[in-house]
Amino acid sequence: MGLPIFATVFLAFLAILAFVAFVFILRLVKNLLVNAFFGLAGLLVVNFLASAAGAEGVFIQINLFSVLVTAVLGLAGVGLLIILRLAGVIVA
Repeated sequence: MGLPIFATVFLAFLAILAFVAFVFILRLVKNLLVNAFFGLAGLLVVNFLASAAGAEGVFIQINLFSVLVTAVLGLAGVGLLIILRLAGVIVA
């Protein structure tokens, strides 16, 4: 015979749960990549405009920490880094 009904239902439930988890993780990674891209573009624009205007106090270093902050928070992370920089906190 085959598997008992309970085992078949349980395996089907596990397969559906694994698929949902996979889709959730895939969407999370996609969102992080999109946020990191736009955040990095925002940091480059802020640095370009700050150097063009001669505002040396607004220059933000682009490093792993700043990319992670922008990946998690998106463009709000760029604003957070600008506020921290203006407050005197140097992210290095």
